[in-house]
Amino acid sequence: MSFLRNLDIKPKILASTLGIVFVTTLVIDVAIFAMQYHTAKTNLDARLNIEANIISQNISASVLFDDEKTTSEILSSFKSDPAILKVEVLDLAEKVFSEHVTKDGYIVGGADFSISKPIVFSGDEIGTLVVYVSDAEISSGISKTILFSITTLVIALGVAFLLSLAVQGMIFESILALHNTSQRVAKTRDYSLRAEIFSEDEIGRLAKTFNSMLEQVEQRDAMLEKQVSHRTLELEKLAEEFRFRAFHDNLTGLPNRALLNERFGLCIEHARRCGNKFVCLLLDLDDFKTINDTKGHDYGDELLIGVAQRLKASVRAEDLVCRLGGDEFIILATDIETEFDARQIANNILFALSEDIVIKDDKIKTAVSIGGAIYPQHGETVGVLKRHADVAMYHAKDGGKNRFSLFSHGMQEEVHYRLMIQRDLEPAILDNQLIIYFQPKVLAETGEVAGCEALVRWQHPEEGFLTPDKFIPYAEETPLIREIDYYVIRECCKKLKEWAARFDKPVPIAVNLSGRHFRSFKIVEVLKEAVASAGISPDLLEIEITEAVLIADPDKAQKVVHAIKSIGFTISLDDFGTGYSSLNYLRTLPIDIIKLDRSFIANIDTSEQDRRLTRGITSLAKGLDLTMVAEGVETESQLQTLLDLGCHCFQGYYFSKPVPETEFLAWHKKYNNALGNNHKVG
Repeated sequence: MSFLRNLDIKPKILASTLGIVFVTTLVIDVAIFAMQYHTAKTNLDARLNIEANIISQNISASVLFDDEKTTSEILSSFKSDPAILKVEVLDLAEKVFSEHVTKDGYIVGGADFSISKPIVFSGDEIGTLVVYVSDAEISSGISKTILFSITTLVIALGVAFLLSLAVQGMIFESILALHNTSQRVAKTRDYSLRAEIFSEDEIGRLAKTFNSMLEQVEQRDAMLEKQVSHRTLELEKLAEEFRFRAFHDNLTGLPNRALLNERFGLCIEHARRCGNKFVCLLLDLDDFKTINDTKGHDYGDELLIGVAQRLKASVRAEDLVCRLGGDEFIILATDIETEFDARQIANNILFALSEDIVIKDDKIKTAVSIGGAIYPQHGETVGVLKRHADVAMYHAKDGGKNRFSLFSHGMQEEVHYRLMIQRDLEPAILDNQLIIYFQPKVLAETGEVAGCEALVRWQHPEEGFLTPDKFIPYAEETPLIREIDYYVIRECCKKLKEWAARFDKPVPIAVNLSGRHFRSFKIVEVLKEAVASAGISPDLLEIEITEAVLIADPDKAQKVVHAIKSIGFTISLDDFGTGYSSLNYLRTLPIDIIKLDRSFIANIDTSEQDRRLTRGITSLAKGLDLTMVAEGVETESQLQTLLDLGCHCFQGYYFSKPVPETEFLAWHKKYNNALGNNHKVG
């Protein structure tokens, strides 16, 4: 019956109705057939038994007297009964005494059944009467019954079919209408359709409920459509925003690296197709990390936004300005013809960024180093052009910053050199490849050695002997500059301990400190630990600082300087006279010594202006009770002029160039011997 489950309701009910009628009629017909058969069989048996009883009584005498003829005549009376096929009389030995065939053509075994009756005479059994019977009479009746049953079954099925169709017409009209409506709704999604109501019965109420559901769905669909429409607009805006964010910098709104890579390929295709060039400019803000660390990240973000706006305004509309991250920007300027065009674009950018940017009521000067690479002469792929522009940008920084450098293949050697230096610095410290040279400072009044300055050198295993200008600028770009200074401090403290036993009078050593130390107080702890470990007085170690160290974070740097001074170290301000706020540092910092920059000394014997400035600085130092050291003294004429101007402490090649410890000790001994022979400076 499982196949019925997949049928529609109409054929399902029709099949069910016909099946019920068929089974019911069939059961009734079977019952009638059984009853008809039982009745016919019973009647036949009764009739034959009566006839057999009568005959057996009538033939008992003829059988007793062996009157076969009379027996046969009596047996012929069975001929009138169509059901009897043959009659036999058996003696006591069960041998046929007499027989009579009532039907022509009877064959042995042709009877359907038989009836046996004993032949009794005076109470004694003298034989047996056997009647062979055919049930054709019963079969004939049953055949008629079957025919009747089939006829009634067909009629019943026909009537049931017609009645089912009529009932379906009455009952299923509304159901089919409801079904068709639901199908149209499902197919068209038109929830404004309604099912027709034919009656007020259960089906009618179902149609009303269905229509009510459609109305609710229609209202909800309309509401959802509005919501979906609204949400679609929001998603479109959100997708657009995501796309913008995917290809633009969140802070400045400039295109980012992803969009740059996409446009880079287009620029190359355009240049190849048109046969022209484009320039890739890589920009890095000078000293941005210092500004970010001292002023805060919010301040730095505002500066980046201002720089981005200046960059956009300084190039053409078709040029692409991108922010790579941090303070790095990149510009693609298309359709240029010569290197002059690239330089002109870079100069426009430098000019645009030369004006102060106002951030939170503060005016801040910006500077930018720009490196450029031109397609195709400096590279034909994205990676090569960007790498060469980066090389040129570092070349601009090494050249003094706030300038533009166009890539040349010689610059790659500089980059390789920088990377080599920065790579080999750590093993240089660990393997004691650094050597400390000493340059003396001499007092004019007594001719005594007032101290010396420690200057580091590097005996590189491959590059050979390297002076500070060959590696210190690159070390300043890495945290390893701190380790170099720590090494020099510890070594100098050891030397001071050794020299205390060698010299009659102490010879203080001045060490230079990188600006990186003045962003935390760790240098204070290192200095304290170094003098304590060597067992020397802190005033034997002179700490040289420059104005550039103090500009980065003046407040923090001054606190670190005061902390160093509080331990007992001597503080020296190096390169004095070259900064714009040096006088303010003399007022706010615990300075002991100022070192006049060598730029004043180079032409002091020929330049009146330099002499006036030096005289003023000398007077200022005396007025503040500061020691002034003139650096870079190389000639007798320079020395005599400085003496005339009132300067009394000198350092320079006139006395000794920076030399290793052994040579310095030899020089000191020789100089003291000469001093013992009444030798005085000047």
